[in-house]
Amino acid sequence: MYIGRDVDNISNVEKLDNITFDGSATYALTKSSVAYTPSSSNCILLSIDGIVQQGNFSVSSSNIVMDWSPTSSNTCDWILHIGVGLISTPADSSVTASKLGSLAVTGAKLNTDVISAQTALGATPADTDELLVSDAGVLKRVDYSHIKGFVNTPSLKAVRGSAQSIADSASTVVIFDTEIYDTDSAYDDSTGIFTVPSGKGGKYWFGVTGGYSTSADISDVNFWLSKNDQTAISATAGLAIGIDVHHNGTETTNQAQQVSGCFSLAAGDTMRVYTWHNYGSARNTAQGGRMTFSGFRISL
Repeated sequence: MYIGRDVDNISNVEKLDNITFDGSATYALTKSSVAYTPSSSNCILLSIDGIVQQGNFSVSSSNIVMDWSPTSSNTCDWILHIGVGLISTPADSSVTASKLGSLAVTGAKLNTDVISAQTALGATPADTDELLVSDAGVLKRVDYSHIKGFVNTPSLKAVRGSAQSIADSASTVVIFDTEIYDTDSAYDDSTGIFTVPSGKGGKYWFGVTGGYSTSADISDVNFWLSKNDQTAISATAGLAIGIDVHHNGTETTNQAQQVSGCFSLAAGDTMRVYTWHNYGSARNTAQGGRMTFSGFRISL
């Protein structure tokens, strides 16, 4: 507990090194042999030969300039610099954001080690592949080159240009033989296989619209998305399956089914579409817009 004057009015007095006079008018001011720059001449008290001097000198930077020239026979008793206010080192964690002036902290005042040796906070984002983030109160630079300008590629869309004959009760790869677009040449329209290109692993979305062009009675039709050529119609990892489509009577409209799913794929992984039916004999798939295979990368 402190009792007395407000801390803003406590004097701050510093004793400077004595001067050895040599007949000159100008002398360097030092404290502990280090150059010292006073606030003004009015803050200096100087005793020479037992007489306090004041008002008969000026200061220039870290020098005191006498209005007269003391000789070697004169003795400097002491020099005091008197400041106003209490000067102290702030306690740890005592300087809060509210104590800092607006825009007081600039890029020039940050040590390069703090920002991972990056030279300028003022650089535009286009000039660097890093951004500043706060991690538990510590300022860090994070490389975002792998997400800067990220686009959803590879991406593809392919359709059946003509009907494909599918054998009865046999899991068969559907060949979408007409590409609408294939940004990275990752889809083979002769095999129906999409292969993740090198360096393009990540999370992908794929979807298929499939159907048969027939009026024959049927109990079951399936379409499913297969990762790395899984063929079993089951809810195993990496497999998006279709729901049974039932077709009865002599209805002549195409029977269609839509299936989609998200997959975690690495470079070299494959995706393809399988179908299965039990019409009792080989049947033709639908074609054109009724038979589509689409996909694209959604994240790293």
